[in-house]
Amino acid sequence: MSIKGLFSSIYFSHSPLTKADYHRSRTLFIFENVTATGIFTLTSGAFLAGYAEYLGANDQFNGIIAAVPALSGVIQVISPMIFEKLARRKFLISLFCIIFRLLLGTMVFIPLLVESKLMRLSLLFGMYLAAYLMVSFISPAASNWLINLTPESMRGRYFGRKDSYVLALTTVISLFMGKILDIYKNNGDTYTGFILVFVFVIILAVTNFTIISSIKEPAVSVNRVPLNIKSVLTVPLKDTKFRKIVMLFVLWNVGLQVGGPFFGVYLVTGLKLKYTYIMIMSMLQAITSVILVRYWGKLADKRSWTFTTKMSIGILAVCHCMWFFVNPITAYILVPVGFILGGAAWAGINISLFNIQFAYSPEEGRTVYLGFNAALGGIVGFLTAFFGSFVVGSLEGHELMISGFSIGNMQVVFGLSGIFLCGCVAFIHRVLSENGKISGKKDKYQHSEKIS
Repeated sequence: MSIKGLFSSIYFSHSPLTKADYHRSRTLFIFENVTATGIFTLTSGAFLAGYAEYLGANDQFNGIIAAVPALSGVIQVISPMIFEKLARRKFLISLFCIIFRLLLGTMVFIPLLVESKLMRLSLLFGMYLAAYLMVSFISPAASNWLINLTPESMRGRYFGRKDSYVLALTTVISLFMGKILDIYKNNGDTYTGFILVFVFVIILAVTNFTIISSIKEPAVSVNRVPLNIKSVLTVPLKDTKFRKIVMLFVLWNVGLQVGGPFFGVYLVTGLKLKYTYIMIMSMLQAITSVILVRYWGKLADKRSWTFTTKMSIGILAVCHCMWFFVNPITAYILVPVGFILGGAAWAGINISLFNIQFAYSPEEGRTVYLGFNAALGGIVGFLTAFFGSFVVGSLEGHELMISGFSIGNMQVVFGLSGIFLCGCVAFIHRVLSENGKISGKKDKYQHSEKIS
């Protein structure tokens, strides 16, 4: 077979998919998610905060750059205008995946390129933003690809199983790389430690590209209705059912982003915990998630994605409120509790928020709905993170004593995050739960969907 023929058979095949193709592709998506999540873990949170601090960043900068993934969601307004016209989307998704992940890996070369702290941080922000703009651009189509491979009746079980494997394997990756980073940091050679971390990111990026190129792509319906910015911005809002999901994601992004970007920063610069300890806590969180994620999936199949969304965000609200009381004195007691609660919450949140959008959106033109939702949520989330950064900067150097507990600037935004997440839970309970059961089972509030 010629190179052109091989390329066409990999990315533009028109052969009908068999049952075995669907099963193999779902399995490959699990391994794809392992490498993808591994890359995300090693280029975000404590790893990103530590690297940015090494380049000269302060806490405010760290909080803002951690919110870049949310900001980048704005590009999803444009995404549907491209993908809704494509019957075969695999090549574009695969191409963007390898480019943005290699871009994240090559951030390690920034100190070799420029010496100025301002230029280093500007380049870090620019590369991180460019990478996540590409992530966001392909996200609706990539999500739709996975959904089309997964029959509706088994989504809860499949996503529970997938996430349990992903969490287990990525925990091993993060713990191992965290230990390496600590060894080099203790030896006064922090940069070499980061070189090893980011080189591993590049290896994972190449592996991910190989896996995703091997996944079969079901045929998708091409949207024959012309799309433009106006239609992308108005069509989802005209759908009375999907408007509730838009509001849910707005409230969710406000609650998460006002404090969420600062957790990794607080662990590294505020509490000054070692990377190894942070990764052990991450492992504790992952173990909790692995144990519970399949339960969340089964619960969604039995009850609804609405129910699991409400319960899991509720647990996270309690977790963030608890972080209000975490300081250097209480850290070794409350941090493990916080990570366990976080693991229980995120096990349900990840699969619930992913699937609830599909329950409320039609199959045709779905990337329009997902793109609009991500774009609006991203803008709101980034502005909220910017507000959180303002609060952190304004309260820097000030401490408040409450019943013997010292409360610093970042603890304040954690408390605000918990309060706003409680508001999100109240919205779900009053608006979504009272309007019918949205789950893997058909009901009057669910769009019909055909799985090839």
